[in-house]
Amino acid sequence: MSSVIERILEAFNSYGPLSPGDVAQKLDIPRYKVLATIQCLNELGLLEALYSRGSYKIYQTTIIGKKVLEKIKEKEPLKDLFESIILGDINNDSNLKTPA
Repeated sequence: MSSVIERILEAFNSYGPLSPGDVAQKLDIPRYKVLATIQCLNELGLLEALYSRGSYKIYQTTIIGKKVLEKIKEKEPLKDLFESIILGDINNDSNLKTPA
């Protein structure tokens, strides 16, 4: 599945904003698989909807999506990236800090 994620993120990186149909056509991947993957990537914050009208949406890569693509290309574990993002937010939240 990560190769599909990498290919989809790379398509957005190369071509810019795209619809799921455009991605499916450019990558020759079944539309249902592209749509499901894009929905997951959107929920994770790696893609964001740029335009939406009815069921038609155009997505673009977020900053986090670009960082994830870099890590995938460098063969680095995504776990470290996500931990730093999540733990960084927790550590920066003053309500969640432990007393010194």
